[in-house]
Amino acid sequence: MDIIGKWRIKEFHIPTPDGVQVFTPDTLPEDEIYMDYAQMARTLTEFTPDGRLDTLMPVPEEMMEEAQSEGMEIRDGFAVLKSTTWKEQDGKFYFDSSIDGEFLGESIDPFMEIKVMPDGCLLYNMDVLVLERV
Repeated sequence: MDIIGKWRIKEFHIPTPDGVQVFTPDTLPEDEIYMDYAQMARTLTEFTPDGRLDTLMPVPEEMMEEAQSEGMEIRDGFAVLKSTTWKEQDGKFYFDSSIDGEFLGESIDPFMEIKVMPDGCLLYNMDVLVLERV
């Protein structure tokens, strides 16, 4: 499978005290605790051929110049909010979570798996986000 390109959030799998709840960007509750998810729903995730994994946010035309003057990288009408790396290894995909440290004296590998679902979507970011190709 080729994951290069732009992907949008199809579903959120949000852990709650009552178990994991599944929401789409359109069905997120308007409760304050879901505000970060609502903002995240506007983003795209882009896997580039050179191994970059970028989180993109649309920038309104009238704010484009200001965003660039503040040093934001703007690409195709989107600001790059976050950038990390991804890789393919043995037919599986991984992204650099930037998590470091040790567990039981062993270094933690910061690369976490991006699972390919049977429908071709990606299960990403500690299995919280389901991404579908744009």
